[in-house]
Amino acid sequence: MLRRAGQSLVVLVGVSVLVFSLIHLVEGDPVRRALGTRYSQEAYDALRARNGLDLPLVEQYFTWAGRALTGDLGVSFRSGEPVTRLIAERLPATLTLAFAAILLALLIAVPLGTISALRPRSVVDRFATVISQFGISVPDFWLAIVLILVFAGTLGWLPSGGYVPLSDDPLGWLQRLILPTIATGVVSGSVITRFVRSSVLEALGSDHVRTAQAKGLPPRQVFTWHVLRNAMLPLVTVTGVQLAYLLSGVVVVEIVFSWPGLGQLALQAVEARDYPVLQGAVLLFALVFLVINLAVDLLYTRIDPRIRR
Repeated sequence: MLRRAGQSLVVLVGVSVLVFSLIHLVEGDPVRRALGTRYSQEAYDALRARNGLDLPLVEQYFTWAGRALTGDLGVSFRSGEPVTRLIAERLPATLTLAFAAILLALLIAVPLGTISALRPRSVVDRFATVISQFGISVPDFWLAIVLILVFAGTLGWLPSGGYVPLSDDPLGWLQRLILPTIATGVVSGSVITRFVRSSVLEALGSDHVRTAQAKGLPPRQVFTWHVLRNAMLPLVTVTGVQLAYLLSGVVVVEIVFSWPGLGQLALQAVEARDYPVLQGAVLLFALVFLVINLAVDLLYTRIDPRIRR
């Protein structure tokens, strides 16, 4: 665990260096864009000094990295608000959509992939293959637009977009969550379904499963203790990757549904060349991937004790 945590820290430092370097190679002056067309030289110099842009690049990086360690990611060029506060405001919407989508994905993938593996070349197997292929092939933004046209435009059952906090309006929160969850969860569920099917098929063909069957163990016990547990490792891996992807913000889906998540925040920062916000968002995305990968590694040792040795 300590070794993996150390490796993750090294990766995070490398990501911070790359993000800082690449952003500062982009043409254009973010201070001029933030101030608009009318500004004085004093205001320009003051904004550059406040954000440390008048310092050498190496000193800028270490200043920014040192503040980031304390949770201070700087101040937005565009709004003048702390980046940490902007991210915190968008985080609940992203967490809501990500966990709802991954829950829907698992509810689709685990039963469908398992039944498909237990009955290969059956009607269920062919149906699962077609559905998973459809979900992988269809762009999520196209599916989002179709859902809006059908359920919001034609039927009028659900709102077309927006976000309401759960504490303010639980019913409105749920209504606005359904369509984005379907648009993102179906795609993730299609990916996970293929992994579940292949993992269960591989576990069914292993030697220890054939031995358990030869001993006359009940099929349910064989499946629960010998098949499902060994098929969990790939499932945990791909679920972790999909969750990290969703927590990093599904930009196109958030734009289609006017969902105020981190992906939309990062895109707005790119358009406005708001360096501090973009750096903070990308650093958070990298941290999310590293933390989830570390959590997946720890789950491995719980699922398969052999990994500990």
